[in-house]
Formats: sequence, C-alpha cells, structure tokens
Amino acid sequence: MKYRKRNPNQFTTDRIRTADLIITEGHLGCAKKYDHPRLYTYPRIVIGMCDREALEPASRTLKVGIIANKLRQIQCPPTLFPPDGKGYWKVEKWGKPAQKAMQQLAPLLTEHTRKKWQETLKRCR
Repeated sequence: MKYRKRNPNQFTTDRIRTADLIITEGHLGCAKKYDHPRLYTYPRIVIGMCDREALEPASRTLKVGIIANKLRQIQCPPTLFPPDGKGYWKVEKWGKPAQKAMQQLAPLLTEHTRKKWQETLKRCR
C-alpha cells in the first residue's frame, strides 16, 4: 500500500486563519531595539484582540505565545479579559522570523496587505 506524500505548499486552516487575522486585526510596523549603541528597527507583525481563543491559530502559526497587554482604560469586556477588562491579548513577531512568516503567508494575503508589508520593510531598514 502506497502512502501519499504530504504537499508542503498546502495551506492549513491555522495559516488561513492567521492570514485573515493579519488582514483584519493586524498591524504591520517597525520595532525599535534600544539596548544597542545604535538604534535598530526591525519589521514586526502585531495582532491584538479581546478574544484569546481567536488568537490561538496565529500563535501556532507564528510560533509565539499570547501576551496580555494591560492598559489603564477598559478595552474589552471583563469576561474576555479578566478581572476588569483593562487590556487586550496580542501576538507579536518581529525581525527575520516575521519576514519568513509573511513570505509563507503571502499567497493568502491581499494585494494591499502585501504592498503595506513591502513599505514597512523599506521604512525599517
């Protein structure tokens, strides 16, 4: 019995969902590294939401953890960001790993998002 090889170019549901989150909820920008004598900036991807469960596919695809970003004002309902709703959940990736992730997700992204990413890469150099 022959087994069928897995297609490496096949898109999983996690990758499709991550591309959708980048398009709708994502922010593409530059991250600054201040602990170096020179000021370096790196391209980064940030997806922030109130619903932690909705970020799990992006967390698995980008291979990063989900971080709690606390604020002083109420951002989310208290049931989604306990105890008082002052903050939101985010997934963040920056540097060369972010560039690699965007290359893998490029066929799933819209033309506007790809153009925005190219502008971000030029600005962060």
